[in-house]
Amino acid sequence: MPKLDVKTADWTYVRFIGDRKGIEKQTETWEKIIIDRTKEMEEWAPRIQKLLDEGTVIWAYFNNHYAGHAPGSVELFLQSLEKYGKNTSA
Repeated sequence: MPKLDVKTADWTYVRFIGDRKGIEKQTETWEKIIIDRTKEMEEWAPRIQKLLDEGTVIWAYFNNHYAGHAPGSVELFLQSLEKYGKNTSA
């Protein structure tokens, strides 16, 4: 994500999509995390928390191809955000 400080709206969305072909080589059942995305979440969390602190509404979307289990990815995302602030509502 490039470092830009230009705001054009009071909301934004982030899509965590992943590598469909790559993860489908590892699983096709989607009931658990297959790829540990902790490092990526640790990079995104402070950036997203900064926007939340500025009053920006964030819509974050995860698909199963991101890490193997979208609900698990959401949980990891929220855990990462907790380290940087208190504005975490799903």
